[in-house]
Amino acid sequence: MMVIVTRQEDLNRWKNTGSRVLVYGRRKTGKSFFVKNFTSWDEYFFVKRDGGILDTRRMQEISYEFLKEYMLRSEGKRFVIDEFQRLPSDFLDFLHAYHETLKVTLISSTLWLSSKFLGRGSPLLGVFEEFRMGLIDERDVLRFLFEREKGSEVVEKAVYMREPWIIPMVNGEMRDEISRIISEQKNTFASLIGEIFSEEDRLLKESYMAVLTAVSTGKVKSTEISSYLFSRKLIKRDDPSTIQSYLKILEQMGLIEKVHVINRRYKQFKVSSPVLDLYFYLEGKYGFSELEVPQSEIRKVVDEKTPRYVEDFIRTLLSKLYGEKAGKIVEKDYEIDIVLSSFRSTKLVGEVKWKSFVGKHEIRRVEEVLERFNCERVLVVPDFSALEREPKNIRVLDSSSLRDLLLRLATL
Repeated sequence: MMVIVTRQEDLNRWKNTGSRVLVYGRRKTGKSFFVKNFTSWDEYFFVKRDGGILDTRRMQEISYEFLKEYMLRSEGKRFVIDEFQRLPSDFLDFLHAYHETLKVTLISSTLWLSSKFLGRGSPLLGVFEEFRMGLIDERDVLRFLFEREKGSEVVEKAVYMREPWIIPMVNGEMRDEISRIISEQKNTFASLIGEIFSEEDRLLKESYMAVLTAVSTGKVKSTEISSYLFSRKLIKRDDPSTIQSYLKILEQMGLIEKVHVINRRYKQFKVSSPVLDLYFYLEGKYGFSELEVPQSEIRKVVDEKTPRYVEDFIRTLLSKLYGEKAGKIVEKDYEIDIVLSSFRSTKLVGEVKWKSFVGKHEIRRVEEVLERFNCERVLVVPDFSALEREPKNIRVLDSSSLRDLLLRLATL
């Protein structure tokens, strides 16, 4: 039986789209499934790698010329063209010339899209609405899991199960399962990454891959990423300005995200998907794509990285629930994991201690750091029982209270 997480937040966004929509994002985020099953359309065409066009309703192949003619004489029909970038380049001019009479949903997964379709000078810039499909929204995956399960592992499952393609593979304890999936599905990862960059030349592809590897291995500032690429001889000088286009395109495609450092003049970058982050970390540390890495070693990496993934997940979740801008604070002697702010006013600060035991000395340190702020303060733990004592003037959020918060604040 197919397990489907209802993507209510994406459905809410889709309600505001018009006649011409470009659906884009990296592979295996559920773009085609979403459009095919949750949106209205009359004709659905899929473009093969060799340029052949499949009419999925009639299960037959059609010519490029027939497609254009059929679109022009089918006034009022809504067309979906999946992997449209594989069509001849003059298809963009065709869409531009007749866009006022067409109802079209275009789907694409490659970085070709960002420079050719969304870049300056594109004939369709502003003609099509952009609809990026990323990972499943934090609220949706938590709703799905809280309806079926209880306990602290719900949050860890939600962190990883934002990746739609791994959901059917998860049958046991999450950290064991994600370690197994990464080990057994190595070729899937290689294919996924390769197809994202399939339209790019070799050097450009290597540069993008290097950026993702750098970020996953802890080089989170643009200066650090630049130095990494320079050391690999992928850029001519160690200058962050030379990699801004890479960062912009990777962010646009949903592969990386910015984390705002509220008290500094820089942003940190992170790989959007924890599953991909693990892959690139293993690639950077072990050459994972070419060498066998024991599953036990992968599990160690999963244990090491999961608390940070939970931190990122909770920060974004609270930002969406409260409707405030999310960030963090980085000082020499301390960091604050979660800062929600609006118009330079701090609304909430919080720490995430995702471990089975939080001692009284660590709790006291959290109190000392957070009491500097006159706003709501939270401490996030897997379960209230992990605390040696209850913190003073700080609200504790565990899996159970996160469920209550979600039910109270999330908009259905």
